[in-house]
Amino acid sequence: MDYFIMQTDERIAFHKEINYAHPGFRNKEPFVTFGRFDEDDRCPDFFHGRFLFDTYFCVTDQLKEILEAYSTEISMVPFFLTDEDYRSQIVCWNMNCPVEECLLEEGRHNESPVFHCEGVEKNQYIFCIRKEKAQYLIVSLELAENILRRQLYGIRFIPVSIVWREGKDLENNHS
Repeated sequence: MDYFIMQTDERIAFHKEINYAHPGFRNKEPFVTFGRFDEDDRCPDFFHGRFLFDTYFCVTDQLKEILEAYSTEISMVPFFLTDEDYRSQIVCWNMNCPVEECLLEEGRHNESPVFHCEGVEKNQYIFCIRKEKAQYLIVSLELAENILRRQLYGIRFIPVSIVWREGKDLENNHS
């Protein structure tokens, strides 16, 4: 199965004003947080941010519906992104999905990065990969194509190679 890293288009600055230190991101309960934006600003359908060692993946209603159709293992907690001047409010969702520890082998120039993972079901459509302090949201080709067909805003897909290593492959076969 082909996979991609799903990222926010870095040309969009909308999500950069969000305070990811807000306790609501960690508590897994609905909350209100504030940012600086106008009612005319367009919110990207996917954005993420970090606080300390945690990465928070956030989606809009439209993307939430697509992701939930592809996985029963993800959970979503609503939060209300409110303009500091109370001119506008957007409902977003803090997404939690299965996280796998992996090794990253950097690709050479113009090559996709390669992740070596253990214990992940090979046909998952969406999951997170943790590599040291970074987290990446990985989606399958099928899911990425579905998202692109909906013409959602502010999402990039970077091809990545996933190498699945099953426990029995790591044992010594000479015994």
